[in-house]
Amino acid sequence: MHYLALVLVLGWLAAGCGETVLTQWPREQIFSKYFRLQEIHLGQSQAEVESIMGPPAVQETADYRGGQYTFYFYRTHNMDYEGSGTVRGGYTPLVFQGGRLVGKGKRDYYRAADRLEEDEAREAPWQKRSW
Repeated sequence: MHYLALVLVLGWLAAGCGETVLTQWPREQIFSKYFRLQEIHLGQSQAEVESIMGPPAVQETADYRGGQYTFYFYRTHNMDYEGSGTVRGGYTPLVFQGGRLVGKGKRDYYRAADRLEEDEAREAPWQKRSW
C-alpha cells in the first residue's frame, strides 16, 4: 500500500514539472554575450567593444606596475571552470590600456592586475579536509 502511494506522489510531482525549466541565470543573455565575444579583437577601442558587447556588467579602473588599466567584465558562463577564461563566477574580463583592448580572459586579467592565478584557486577554510 505504501509503495502505491509513493508511486502516485512521484507521478504527480513529475507531471507538475511540465516543460519549463527555470534557471538561476538568464541563459539567452549569457549565450548572446559569449557569441558576441568572438567578434572582439585585440586593438579595438573601448567604444568599438561596447558597440558589439553592450555596456559591461562590471567596470573597474586601477593602476598597477604595468600602468593604468580598465577592466570590463561580461557574463559569458554560468560559472567558472577550467579553460573558460572566466573569473568571479562566469565573467570574462576584457583588459584595456590607453583606451585599447590589450587582453581578453582570465590569464590576461591576472597578468595586468599583477596577480597569480593561484590566488583565486585557494580552497576556502571550510572546504579543506582534515585527513
